[in-house]
Amino acid sequence: MLVHFNTKNSTIDGNALNIMESKALKRFARYFANEAESDTTLTIKIADKKLSYKVELTLPYYGFVLRTETYDDTSPIAALDKGMDAMERRMAKSKTKIQNKKHQTIEFAPVIEAEEEPDVYPIVRIKSYEMKPMSVQDAILNMNNLGHSFYTFLNEESGKFSTVYRRNEEDYGMIEPI
Repeated sequence: MLVHFNTKNSTIDGNALNIMESKALKRFARYFANEAESDTTLTIKIADKKLSYKVELTLPYYGFVLRTETYDDTSPIAALDKGMDAMERRMAKSKTKIQNKKHQTIEFAPVIEAEEEPDVYPIVRIKSYEMKPMSVQDAILNMNNLGHSFYTFLNEESGKFSTVYRRNEEDYGMIEPI
């Protein structure tokens, strides 16, 4: 296992970094005893924020990328201890999820042969309308009056063909060519 430290707005002396590295290696060595060093990297980011130490731990574990963020007022070592506790809880939770997925029976849907893409796509209906220049607000009003989810118009402000559309959050968007 490889431990990698990043510091931001903080200076940690070499002795504290050595203590933190040995603690992290001891604590997580049992989880990664069979892993090669290059496979597992524990990234520890340390930042000194408003008279408290912030420690972020990032660790790949069984295909998940686990991340914790902890704070402590006394020292970065104490913040690391809290972060390692939180990381072990996340690791246990992830391992439980994986074990539960292994015991579930998976039913596969019958395989349906894919249809070939047609060479020509049939157009079944053509609508025509007079496209006169209008503002974006007028286009939205026309779209709502017609009950459509999009509306193409000639934008009077830019002189370009534009499309307004209704988004999922009940607000609107606009697509305009460059």
